[in-house]
Amino acid sequence: MKIKLLSLLILLFSIKAFSQSDYVMGNISNENGDKLPNTSIVNLRTDQVVISDFMGNFVIAAKASDELRIARQGYERKNVTLNSENFSKSLDVKLSIIPVEIEEVKIAFRPTGILRKDVARLNPPPKVVALNSAMNLYMKTPPNGVTPTATVPSSFRQPNFSAGQLDMMKLGSAIGGLIGKATQSPKTTANYSEKQEFYKRVKAVVNLDYYTSYGLDEYDFDIFLAYADESQGLSKNYRNNFNKVAIESQLKVAFAEYIKTHNFSKKVSEG
Repeated sequence: MKIKLLSLLILLFSIKAFSQSDYVMGNISNENGDKLPNTSIVNLRTDQVVISDFMGNFVIAAKASDELRIARQGYERKNVTLNSENFSKSLDVKLSIIPVEIEEVKIAFRPTGILRKDVARLNPPPKVVALNSAMNLYMKTPPNGVTPTATVPSSFRQPNFSAGQLDMMKLGSAIGGLIGKATQSPKTTANYSEKQEFYKRVKAVVNLDYYTSYGLDEYDFDIFLAYADESQGLSKNYRNNFNKVAIESQLKVAFAEYIKTHNFSKKVSEG
């Protein structure tokens, strides 16, 4: 019985001695409950510094009435004055995040709602407009100097095997042109029988209604055809190379001049 009583007294003495320990245990977290490792805890009386572990826990030697300073980057610094209760239970400290001040944004332009005034204020200054105009004009101006061109140095240039030789394609084309001219028969003035044959062929293929509408009969058209032949060289150019379209075109050109000196309207009214 005495042994049990002695053991109980020793246990009570140990508990009391532990409760009066000179060490404070605690935990550091933020306002959201997140644990804060690497937080500095300083005893301002002894200048002892400890760092919280990865779970925010720390142990530091202290006495009642000592002041602890808790600091961590990005958080507001906090001072805690110890009392007797801090030696019997964990000292839980919550740090507040330092608010970040956003630079004030000043609105230089406040629209009035009146389109004429707002547009005038949005227009750039005259100096800016003049500078932009001058820059645009400069960019459009062609360069005065000679533009450099990339060339291969002569020492690295491939030999030109065609230098000093004739271009066979061009030579063949030139010879062909000379042969064609030589084989073509020269244009000569038609004789009487050739002209008569040519006139008959023209009258057979040309639409004479165009001319009769102006009052020409067959006899008048024969006279006009002889006139057109002399002025346009029809028989000379087309008796051996008859071209209906070209002949009709040149006949109308000649007729436009012919009717300036020949009036057939009176003949139509009399008919």
